[in-house]
Amino acid sequence: MAGYLQTYLDMTGINIASYARESTTYSSFYFFWRDELFSRCMRLFADVTDPIEPHEIEIRLFLQGHCGIDIHPDDKQITAFFGEPTGVFKYFDRKPKYSLRSPTYSKVVNVYNPKLGQKGSCVVIYNNTLMSPLYDLIHHYACILAHTEVTYIHTAVIARTPNGIPVAASEIQKNSFATFFKNLFNGKFGFVTDLGQMGVETIGAHTNVTQGVEELWNARERILASFLSDIGIKTGVNKRSNTVDDEINADTPSLLVNIKDMLHAREEGFKRVNEKFGTNWTTKINDDLDYVNMFTDPHVRIEGAADYEQTA
Repeated sequence: MAGYLQTYLDMTGINIASYARESTTYSSFYFFWRDELFSRCMRLFADVTDPIEPHEIEIRLFLQGHCGIDIHPDDKQITAFFGEPTGVFKYFDRKPKYSLRSPTYSKVVNVYNPKLGQKGSCVVIYNNTLMSPLYDLIHHYACILAHTEVTYIHTAVIARTPNGIPVAASEIQKNSFATFFKNLFNGKFGFVTDLGQMGVETIGAHTNVTQGVEELWNARERILASFLSDIGIKTGVNKRSNTVDDEINADTPSLLVNIKDMLHAREEGFKRVNEKFGTNWTTKINDDLDYVNMFTDPHVRIEGAADYEQTA
């Protein structure tokens, strides 16, 4: 009896064999990892931004590094806008105006930031101190992970043809090879048509497996852990059995520098939103990041944590 997922695939006309081949290309892996990494970033913070859905703000912060908050004229509600800082100010990185963009409303408005003497209508929230997005970092790691995944699949499949790549002598033979490799990818044995008894030739193309699938998979896990480390998340790859206490204590504050910079930028932006619009927006690091809570839990003591908190 077919399970629910197979029933769904049958309903949509998806052939699992062809779908598997098409979904193991570089571009398919890139799209998968780009969306997956972006989704993980979306869970970094627990924002309360009523009446705006928190993800509307986070999406704009991660994609463009900033988000404009202003009143939408249609429903008179505060709204999260895509946009672009514009105008000339005494600082290169601080602009007096913001070009709001939405499907139903666009306008250039003045920015509200009392610290800089700006008293406009729009509050601009930034993703971090440098007002840079996370999308470039996500793209960078999605490229690396996609290449790693393709190499992993290639290594696993090409190991089934250790004698080299066959050379077709005719169009029919070429089609026969195509069928052969489709079966090979699917873990099946196949046959190659050799018309005219010309003999099937193969060329050596360094197809012998030089990297074990286990090493490639470990590389994949380390690359993913590196991405999470770059945004400030510690993973299970950092096993305590492989590190000493001093290394763990030194590593945790360095991770927090990244995520706390983003948190501070949101706190500052939310503070201006509350001043301007009378809201009660709050933000914090997601409680699921337990190692972060060690710094605020009075029952947990990590060497060096107090020193870091004083300088953060």
